[in-house]
Order: sequence, then C-alpha cells, then structure tokens
Amino acid sequence: MELETKAATAAAEEISPEETRAEITRLSARGYVALRHVLVQKPWADVKNKEDLGSTVGQAVHARRHRALLLYLLVLTAWPWLAENRRPLPGAAWIRALTAPGALTWSPSTLSRAWADLAEMGLVEVQRKREGRARRVVPRREDGKEPYDAPAGRRDRYNMYFIVPDAFWHEDVFAKLSLPGLAMLLIISKETNNKNEMYLPYAYGPQWYGLSPKSVQNGIKDLENQGLLHVRYETFKAPLSATGKSTRIWYSLTGDFGHDARAAIRKTAQGERSRRLSAQQVKDVPAISTTEVADHAAEGVKKPRRRRKGVRSDATESER
Repeated sequence: MELETKAATAAAEEISPEETRAEITRLSARGYVALRHVLVQKPWADVKNKEDLGSTVGQAVHARRHRALLLYLLVLTAWPWLAENRRPLPGAAWIRALTAPGALTWSPSTLSRAWADLAEMGLVEVQRKREGRARRVVPRREDGKEPYDAPAGRRDRYNMYFIVPDAFWHEDVFAKLSLPGLAMLLIISKETNNKNEMYLPYAYGPQWYGLSPKSVQNGIKDLENQGLLHVRYETFKAPLSATGKSTRIWYSLTGDFGHDARAAIRKTAQGERSRRLSAQQVKDVPAISTTEVADHAAEGVKKPRRRRKGVRSDATESER
C-alpha cells in the first residue's frame, strides 16, 4: 500500500510536456517569438543573384532538418530568459518540451543530432565545457552569419522581424505540421507582417524561398488541412490567354496566426513592457525620509537677522 502511494505521488509530481512549454513561454513573457526576416529570405538589396533568395528555412527543408528547425525556434522562444539563466537547460527538458501527440519522436540521440545540424548551419554555438551534465548552447542570428541579439528596436533590413504567437507551442501546432507546412507557416507569417495576405505562384518557390514548387504546394495543403490558412481566388482580365482571363491566388493565415491577431499580440506585449518599465522607474526612485522633508522645509524659511551691536533700527531713529 505504501509503495502504491509513493508511485502515485511520483506520478502526480511528474512534469508534463505541456507544463514545460507553458513555463518556457511564461518566463519569456512576450506571447510570441520574434524571428528576423532573414530566417525566410535574404534581403533583396544584398543579393546579386535574384534567383537565389532562399535562406535558412529553404536550407532546412532541402536537407530535411525538421527537428533542427523546431529546436532552433524553441531556443529563440526561450532566449529572453535563458540568456541570463545561471545554468543551461538539461537535454531532458528540451526533449520533454518538444514532445507531443503526433509530433516527431525525440531522444538523447536525436536531440544531439539536431544540435549538430544547427551548429553545422551556423545557427548555434555549443560550448565545449560542460556545466554540470549539460552544455550551454548560444544561438546565432537567423541566417547564421552573426552572433544573435534581439531584433527589436532597429529598422535595418537585417533586423526586420515577424512574430509567431505562443499558440504555436500551446496548441501543438509545432507537432501537427510537416516540414513543408512549417516552412510555409514561417514564409506566410513573414510576408503578411505588414499586410493581410500574400501572393505566391508555386513556380516562384525556388527563386524566392529556396523551396521546390512541390514543397510549396505540399506546405500550403498542410496548412489548409490544419485550418490555419485562408485561400482567396482573384479573377482578372488576361487578353492574351485562351479564355481571356486568369486567376491569382492569395494566402492568409487564420486565428492567432492571422495578421490582425499578431498585431494585437505585439501591441499588448508593448503595453505590458511599458508598464513594467514605468513600475521599475518608480521603484528605482530613492525614498525621502521624514527628516529629510523637514530639513528641506526648514531651508525654505528665512531666519530673522540678528541686530548688530551699536546700530539702531529705523523705528528707533524715527522716534528720536
């Protein structure tokens, strides 16, 4: 009976993958992960060959590095607090956070392989020296070209960013999407950062994002099947076509991932950040003691001048 009680207690105290993901996002305290545009596409102005605009996402799809891409997204989600954490997260915590029904299977060996893939892509640096039983992992910029720092607060083309809401983790979207589906979620999120929808012919996938037309098609189908994508068909005149008209297809994300919802999440986060800063500023103002207040008040009261010896006042002179 005692053994059964201990087993039940241990089971009750076991942390679930859902709780692990919730704690990671709670500590980040933003409601989203900020991702630079260069994760999806190289800046047009810096690319001589406009046929090769694909970046990290395209590379991950081409190399079938699904686990590595998910792990990198989780690292950046946790980085706002993990950067200052005294100890690195143990491997078991990463594995547990990435575990969900229908998701890729994770084990110490697959986690190690994913870290190695990210290091090869230039997306992380794994410290050689162990801290306890774990090694500290430091992310690099989303294109692997520079050390990582937060993109917010700057407007140049290497710091423009879009967001992916925490619903990606809380609603197991990360577990439900295939690699092409994940790639298209990131691409459409980037392209609808400042607008509601985007236009993407399959044939432009290789040039714009480093994805084959088939990967673009499969990714879009996956998003539709998961209820994450809205498709709008626009018919327009095409005088030289056989029918005299043609169709353009527009894509937009739905729910928490839609343009308006993401804008609202960012606005809420900015408001909360401003309130925290204001509260911190008030907290940092030194308190003035009662004695100090009395001293300041006393300084404002002029003391009566003392009469010098041998000098009479005006009143006395007038009386004489």
